[in-house]
Amino acid sequence: MTRARIIATFIVAAIVGLLLVFAVGVEPTFAIAWGVLAGMFVLCAQLVIPDDPRGDAPDIPAGPERRGTAISRMAWSLNPRTGEAGELITRRVRAILRHRLRRVGLDTDASADRSQIDALLGAGLWTRMTTPGTKRQDIEEALEAISRLSPDRENQ
Repeated sequence: MTRARIIATFIVAAIVGLLLVFAVGVEPTFAIAWGVLAGMFVLCAQLVIPDDPRGDAPDIPAGPERRGTAISRMAWSLNPRTGEAGELITRRVRAILRHRLRRVGLDTDASADRSQIDALLGAGLWTRMTTPGTKRQDIEEALEAISRLSPDRENQ
């Protein structure tokens, strides 16, 4: 709330009160009350309500049985003590990474593309994602690689 808006509120309240006392002939107590009410309306009319940040978000229907369960299971598959990532989150990230690499034209199963995959992702990241013992840092590096390979970034 800016100072100018508050001053405008007091001016409107005073004008309404004075008009009611002198022009209409209402008792001063009622004129003050109506002036305060008019000032409150002016004050409320000047409030800026922010837009809902979810307004342009896509509507993804999810039943009550699916809400939060996949995310919470993936969060629980990260072991903070050992730093290892569980199979659930590793499998999900690996599938997205495989899909993004296919868009670029690289096959993760072909040994001929292995050097190009290592050049795009980082040395040995794909191997660490496909072998047991994947660490949290490997997941973070894979997510960064996924964002680098994002189709939205190609257009920019």
